[in-house]
Amino acid sequence: MKGMRTFIIAIVILFVSMMFIEMATPKHFTWKPTFTHNDDEPFGSALFDSVMVASLPQGYTTTTLTLSQLETAIPVDERHVYLITAQDLPLSLTDEAAMMHMLLRGDQFLVASGSWNSDTIEQVMGFRVYGYDYPWVRLLKSNVLEEDLDTLTWVNKGTQYATRDWCVPNEITDAFITIKKPGLFKTLVVKEDYQEDFEYWDEDADDYKIEPVHIEKDTIAGVVKLRDGRLLVAACPMLFTNYGVIECDAAPLVLRMLSQLEHYPVIRLDPQAKTEAGGVSESPLRYVLSQPPMKWAVWLMLLAVVLAMFFTARRRQRVIPVIKPPVNRSLEMVKHIGSLYFHRHDNADLLAKKYQFFVEEVRKLTMIDLNDENHIDDAYLQLQHQSGIPRDELKQQLQSIVGWTNEQPSDRTLMRCIDYLNLVLSKLK
Repeated sequence: MKGMRTFIIAIVILFVSMMFIEMATPKHFTWKPTFTHNDDEPFGSALFDSVMVASLPQGYTTTTLTLSQLETAIPVDERHVYLITAQDLPLSLTDEAAMMHMLLRGDQFLVASGSWNSDTIEQVMGFRVYGYDYPWVRLLKSNVLEEDLDTLTWVNKGTQYATRDWCVPNEITDAFITIKKPGLFKTLVVKEDYQEDFEYWDEDADDYKIEPVHIEKDTIAGVVKLRDGRLLVAACPMLFTNYGVIECDAAPLVLRMLSQLEHYPVIRLDPQAKTEAGGVSESPLRYVLSQPPMKWAVWLMLLAVVLAMFFTARRRQRVIPVIKPPVNRSLEMVKHIGSLYFHRHDNADLLAKKYQFFVEEVRKLTMIDLNDENHIDDAYLQLQHQSGIPRDELKQQLQSIVGWTNEQPSDRTLMRCIDYLNLVLSKLK
């Protein structure tokens, strides 16, 4: 008994010591791009947001709402500049439609993305952003630290700023913009791409020729005007992070881009607000597990501890009495409630409860609140996009169902109303 007590005390002391060591050791930087407001890592946005707050007198805030939610939440007569940063722009069709509506009414957008594949944007705005494949992220740290630099050049044509160059790591400006409508798209920032042994077809000589050095300018940023709104797109989202404003000194370039839009309050959409900034632990246990002999020693030690606890508990085990689980009365409760509704025959109350259940399910599935009378027309329009059922039909049927909750519908009417509510829910799932 005394030896077992000593063994338990030693295990507790070892556990507490390892816990304090884990808490006290520093952490490595993580180079995964998150663009998150609360992330202090190189490609988070905590420091970037603080710099923008101090640099923009008109106001700078972050939000977790989507574009479709912002379109209805912000009054129509208020104008803002919306900043969106992402490695691969995750805009749904609903958010793209909301962006178009907001641009037409005079709002401004600055979209910094390493890839933007949207047929709607290409047809209306005349551009597409290419680059930034996922495997590239795993090599980001080593490529950035190699300090292989590219030059970003501000184009002076039609702007109030003089031409200026910024030297940045080439891996964080690997994306580029292809222009489909040159008359609509105005270039702001370009990058010179040097290609050695460039091969091309010479029509005069009717043969291939090779240039020792070929310089091609890729478009990195530009602006498109759509009625009263402007959309500024930048294929360099990494410059809109903590690393961009510290190591690349890109804050003046970012502010130059924002100055091409109206001086409205800036709202940045935070795509991953709940992502916690973290790092890789640099504890002794991490080094131990990285060495195969030490790792096997740790696993064997843990196995010995588990076997010792198992055999000790087996020798001193006691008979465990069998306790019957409580009887499940849920089915009886459901039958009782159903019997009450059957005898009372209160179809209006039953339909009212079914409608409230329907409204709650719609809110969970689509974030559409059908109880908000002030925005009920927008709710019907969003529900049309989500379900594919015409707006007029939805409005007529749902208002008819609400009206029946104040009367006593017949059994056939009750069944028809419930079947329609189930049909709408099936379209949303």
